[in-house]
Amino acid sequence: MIKLFHTTNEFSSKINGIRKVVYKQNEFINNDTVLFSTVNEDIDEKINLIITTSTELYNRYNKTKEILYFTSLDEIEEYAIVKIDKNSIYLTFMPSSNAHTLFFTSNCNHYCLMCSEPPKTANDDYLIEDNLKIIELIDKSLPVLGISGGEPTLLGNDFLKIIKKIRTELPDTTIRVLTNGRAYSNETFVKNIAEIAKGYFVSEIPLYNSDYARHDYIVQSRNAFFETIDGFYQCAKYGLATEVRVVLTKQNYKNLPDLMYFIYKNIPFIDHIALMGLEYIGFALNNFDDIHISPLEYKDEVHEAIMICQNYSLPVSIYNLPLCLVHEEIRLYAKQSISDWKNEFSDICNECDRKVDCSGMFSSTQTHFESSLKPISL
Repeated sequence: MIKLFHTTNEFSSKINGIRKVVYKQNEFINNDTVLFSTVNEDIDEKINLIITTSTELYNRYNKTKEILYFTSLDEIEEYAIVKIDKNSIYLTFMPSSNAHTLFFTSNCNHYCLMCSEPPKTANDDYLIEDNLKIIELIDKSLPVLGISGGEPTLLGNDFLKIIKKIRTELPDTTIRVLTNGRAYSNETFVKNIAEIAKGYFVSEIPLYNSDYARHDYIVQSRNAFFETIDGFYQCAKYGLATEVRVVLTKQNYKNLPDLMYFIYKNIPFIDHIALMGLEYIGFALNNFDDIHISPLEYKDEVHEAIMICQNYSLPVSIYNLPLCLVHEEIRLYAKQSISDWKNEFSDICNECDRKVDCSGMFSSTQTHFESSLKPISL
């Protein structure tokens, strides 16, 4: 889910479910679609699911059609996919977004100090059927589809079921899974994934320290380090691509160069390394004093880490950090990595000659980075 749009006092149970939003009446195919209309117009008799902000339209058809009426509603993008639940509407897929992700579960076997999506223990099995339906409605030309949680692999066989659904419905789409990789220590599980999606499946796996105890402390789970490393080897054995993700905090920035050496010596077969700025939501706020550090304070460690990767031909990028907060020599490694719906720039960024190439900041990090920003002049 991207965000809650609105709620309404009106209720129509038959309109509930996953729907693709259409503007034109002739594009209403069946109950997988819902017509979004903001004007008073004649509605074709075959169309029975409608979302509207038009009082006149609602009054004309509320007795004969399933219609959800909002007094005000943010514009819903054409061909967006929404979930309607009782009197609420959620956006699950927006075609124009620069990143598309399915949320599999809020359950997790980690309790990371800086987790942006704190785990829950509630039963959210309904997300399995929701995601299977969303996959059916997604544009078939989508190049990349992300999977997130919680820990998605905790779904076990249902995880495999959804991956198979993606490969069936979206045969040319690359699947990128944000996972702690511990489930991959189960060789059979990895083998099953490879049989379904090899060549189209990339795992983005966090590794926070070369010291097992420090890694396990950051993720708040015993034996996590060794199971994760084992997972990298199982993926390599069955030809599944992997990426190491390193979120930079006060807990691990000094070890960053050593971690790069560890990767080169122990898992040099990984496909990519991402050094990542912190997002200040979820547990990152609860543990702020333990994890917060200015990018200016770990600027030298990031530079050294990039040089190590360069020397050993390890593919590496910098995510979520403005260009002005990394050394000039390594700015070419900094990518525009933040989802557009939570991407921000400060007013001072308008004075920067490199703004068009810059990742900017998370909405949540802007206040913490703002005083350190310095426009780049060419």
